Amino acid sequence: MMENHLIKPDTRNCKRSRELEPQMPDSPQLSSLGKSDSSFSESSGLFYKDEALEKDLNGAMSKDINLMMSSYAKILSERAAVDASYIDELDGLFKEANTIENFLIQKRELLRQRFTLIANKLHR
Repeated sequence: MMENHLIKPDTRNCKRSRELEPQMPDSPQLSSLGKSDSSFSESSGLFYKDEALEKDLNGAMSKDINLMMSSYAKILSERAAVDASYIDELDGLFKEANTIENFLIQKRELLRQRFTLIANKLHR
């Protein structure tokens, strides 16, 4: 009789657990499906918002980068123009120095010729 008593509560517990099992999983599954659908729609809404925000940020960053690059290109262009003007100025200075050097060489030759004439006149 004890064995029957032990078996009966076990079968009752099993029946109860079996009866409760289909109800428990169905309820959470249904509620979780409902939640997952709503959470999916919420997450997909957030995904689209994040995607739109990312596009906006990328667009703003792209504009900022383009602005910085054009500013940098302008500065480089101005610097190249200044460097080119320095090169032109240096070329002008070298040409002027070369002209002065040639003039001084000619003057030296003229002075040498005059001194030679004066020395020849003195020796006579």
